[in-house]
Amino acid sequence: MSLKLIKPDKKYLPSVYEAVEEYKAHPSRFQISEVRKMISATENSFADYFQNIDNEEAGIGLKPGYVPQSVYWLVDDSHYIGVFALRHSLTPNLENIGGHIAYQIRPSELRKGYAFQGLKLCLKEAYKKGIEKALITCNADNAASYGVMHKAMSECGGYEDMVFKTDDLTERRVWVITGK
Repeated sequence: MSLKLIKPDKKYLPSVYEAVEEYKAHPSRFQISEVRKMISATENSFADYFQNIDNEEAGIGLKPGYVPQSVYWLVDDSHYIGVFALRHSLTPNLENIGGHIAYQIRPSELRKGYAFQGLKLCLKEAYKKGIEKALITCNADNAASYGVMHKAMSECGGYEDMVFKTDDLTERRVWVITGK
């Protein structure tokens, strides 16, 4: 197994198309925007998708309130496993909901430890970008994601921050040290 976090690359598209079918067949209420963008790209154009993620990383054409982010695919050989988004900074909104890192693993690869392994790789990328501690958040009902966040915090160092609550939402928030 040669698990790695890479910039999205067209050579992985056959596996990405398969994953998108899985995402559509098994929708998650915790679906991240990067998965929605991939689904849209299969219906429109992956050339546009690749250009948009390059623009987002460079901070070009961002919507108000958005920050530059890097998108990575977690792959094993030629097999797409999941997507990770690393936001380069935080807005007040991202400090409550979203944090620095968002991720989603394709349904057929869930419960195999890939989210944790990918998160550790993404933390290394955060460190390279000068982020010394990364905020990771999840809906309080998302026990699997919380378990991954907590394990990363325990292994890499960090702390759990106050829960963010609105009338409709409760979000767990964990800070993880990136340089370990």
